[in-house]
Amino acid sequence: MGCNHCFDEHPTGAACTHPVGSPCDSEALSGMGHGPLVLKGKLGAGALGTVYQAEHSSTGALFAVKVLHPHLAQNPAVLNRFYAEVRAAQSLVHPSVARILDVRQAPSGYHCLLMEYVSGTLLSHLPLPLPPAEVVFLLSQVLEGLEAAHACGLVHRDIKPENLVLTTGRDGERRVKILDFGMAATLGAGFSEEELSAGMVVGSPAYLAPELWVRAEPDGRADLYALAVLGYRLLTGRLPFGGGGRMGEMLLVHKPTRPLPPHLIEERVPQALSAVLMQAMSLRPDDRFASARAFRSALHEAMRRPAFGCLAPPTFRVRLEDVNGLGLQPVFVNDVSQEGLRIACDGTLPRLGARLQVELSLNGWALGCACDVVRLLPAEEARTWGGRQGFIVHFAEPSEDVRRLIDQALAPPPAEPAPDPELAQLLTRATAHSQDPYSLLAVHPHSDFAEVLQRVAQAEHRLETFWQRPLPAEQRQALEALRGKVEVARRTLGEPLARARFDATRGNFRGVARCLAAGLQPNAVERLRQTFLATRPDAEARARAIFDEGILLEAQHVLDGALARYAEALRVDPLNVSLHRYYHLLTQRMRQASASESQARPSATH
Repeated sequence: MGCNHCFDEHPTGAACTHPVGSPCDSEALSGMGHGPLVLKGKLGAGALGTVYQAEHSSTGALFAVKVLHPHLAQNPAVLNRFYAEVRAAQSLVHPSVARILDVRQAPSGYHCLLMEYVSGTLLSHLPLPLPPAEVVFLLSQVLEGLEAAHACGLVHRDIKPENLVLTTGRDGERRVKILDFGMAATLGAGFSEEELSAGMVVGSPAYLAPELWVRAEPDGRADLYALAVLGYRLLTGRLPFGGGGRMGEMLLVHKPTRPLPPHLIEERVPQALSAVLMQAMSLRPDDRFASARAFRSALHEAMRRPAFGCLAPPTFRVRLEDVNGLGLQPVFVNDVSQEGLRIACDGTLPRLGARLQVELSLNGWALGCACDVVRLLPAEEARTWGGRQGFIVHFAEPSEDVRRLIDQALAPPPAEPAPDPELAQLLTRATAHSQDPYSLLAVHPHSDFAEVLQRVAQAEHRLETFWQRPLPAEQRQALEALRGKVEVARRTLGEPLARARFDATRGNFRGVARCLAAGLQPNAVERLRQTFLATRPDAEARARAIFDEGILLEAQHVLDGALARYAEALRVDPLNVSLHRYYHLLTQRMRQASASESQARPSATH
């Protein structure tokens, strides 16, 4: 790491030789000139550089200037990659990407990147979880920018909430801007071969695509994976694999686990939207969407698709531009047709022929379009047919998406499918065993991990066959719940630490022995044991007394009795590694003795 003042490397214990307030002091760069610009203040600092707000001295226009850390600029590989990435990104011009304007070395010696200044809210600062329609809006904005970038051969490699800003343009439209194209690749150029071999990765671990943990050269699908992880977090308020480098740990140690789909965590998430994100988070790039456009289309289709088996009419809401300039306001709709809407209004009626903006929302998806006021319905006329005062609008050149939304709003609710008898039997049996993961998976409590994971895969496959069938809403909800319980069972029994914790509460010491055989370290078991014993103050003493009885029986060569006492002690204190060793050694001795007797016994003659 460089000095906090100048970012240069100093000998250990040596003080910085640059005086505070000199141009090498990152804070003191404020007020310095950069061509016609003046650096006004620091916006933030990262691993690659410090970003300042800059103002054009004559026009007052604002820009952002990223100053490459001097200690990184001294690395030729980093410096060359910095200029190469920035110059490549200069050709990318899109409303969803913060524009890169120039890159050069300033007279002060610093290497500076001039960028569009984006004012707004980082996605990391949004309150979570967000409504599905809002999440799809945000992801779609980012995907539009990624589509343009990937067409230019540019891969971001570090899509995360801190690199995405929700801003409002001069036209009042909200838009997400992508920051820092090419910066992750620049930083990666500074890693040595030894650091890369040791597992150093470039990017934010929680959002890093699996292929980047193994030093693969990324393509655009790595950005789609990161964006799907972001969408998962926006919808549920949590990351799919936990924090930090959890994915990296799983890739290095064992096969990664599949996270719960978002709709099982947050009930308002449509299942179709959940499926889209899960596909985009596939471990293999070939299993994800082929492009940003395909991902965006799938998101929109998921929000257009009604919930299967939903008998209640879809929730259709309308917001209309207020005649008093208050923006879009909710309105009451008396009637809907392919041509337009009849709207009730107790206040001031709009001008006949006025063009207003309207927002239509259905099933969590919102679309905007323009409409024209074609008829006014004053109070006197409305009373003649028993209605409220209002007006009629017709859609002005509605898009295909708007037409589909209206079609869906007018469509009758789908008929409820008949209950599936085979699934009904399965759900009945599963309900009886839902509290015990061993019973739920139909696996013996002493089974090894290979058999447990095989039963999990069989259960998931069987449930997937039902998922493809038309089901009533109640059965589909129960099937979702059962899938969640199978996932919980996999997490409980499929990992040694979790299984040891669970088996200890049941006194299943043979299950704990399976965890030890699978490589669970004794120190980890001892930590579990201390927690276990804290809620059972007398367990250790009782187990010790039973164990002593076994020792006495073993000394008297009553091996069957000794083994039974050791087993009883382990049921009381199942995480006691020393007891496990005694039990295992005695079991081996008895097996060897039995085998020796079998060999010594003369064969029967006729």
